[in-house]
Amino acid sequence: SQPSISNHVQSLESRFKTRLLAKSGYSVSATPALEGLLPRIRAVLALVGDLETELTHQRTLASGELRIGYSTYQLAIPKISTFMSSHPDISIEARALATQDILHLFEDGEIDIGFVTGREIPAGLDGELLVKTRIVIAAPHDHPLAKKATVSWDEVATLHLLQREGSSGTRKIFEAAATIAGIRPHTVLALGSWGSIATLIRSGVGVGIAMEAEITDRDGCVAIQIDDPSLVANHYVVWQKDMSKVAAVEAFRKSLHDL
Repeated sequence: SQPSISNHVQSLESRFKTRLLAKSGYSVSATPALEGLLPRIRAVLALVGDLETELTHQRTLASGELRIGYSTYQLAIPKISTFMSSHPDISIEARALATQDILHLFEDGEIDIGFVTGREIPAGLDGELLVKTRIVIAAPHDHPLAKKATVSWDEVATLHLLQREGSSGTRKIFEAAATIAGIRPHTVLALGSWGSIATLIRSGVGVGIAMEAEITDRDGCVAIQIDDPSLVANHYVVWQKDMSKVAAVEAFRKSLHDL
């Protein structure tokens, strides 16, 4: 009941001489002291749930759920599919988002696993490198640049570019490198998925910026490298450090090495 919850909170605050909740009228919010503890609190609650599940199902992972955010379906879906084949009774919720949006969901405790692009594993998370790949120009096979091995930044500056949204890890790496090169890319359209970008590339609207690893034969595009060795992206599978021993997260991590 509400009075019991209030009594528990007051008891905790009195014991540790720390305010955990701030009240303003009818609203209640976490204080900075509590905000810093929330990831570990969520991990503890998840582990308690694991204990109950393991005692009931004897570590068979016969139930449970896993919430996943992914930014590149070509890299994420095969891994998710492998896990589902091995653990068919685990309920999966998978959402396609840009890297920065996935990281925000981690902060809010709304996902357990993330597939993200960046230079390194984001602070506060653990993870494994899934693939290291170049960031390239994606163009139709009949584009004037398609027969070139590499293009210069000066040539990139003249192109009409199709990119992912501003919160994309690929775009952040590309535009940071462009800034260092003294180039302002001409992005004509920002889209939320590689599939949409590939469709518009084939339609002749422009050329795309993509990770080479995400371009497949069915996209109808050719990858053209930019003459800049810094244009390399790492794609990681990540999770919160405090959640690494939660059964479903641990099982997913182990499944990454399954063929």
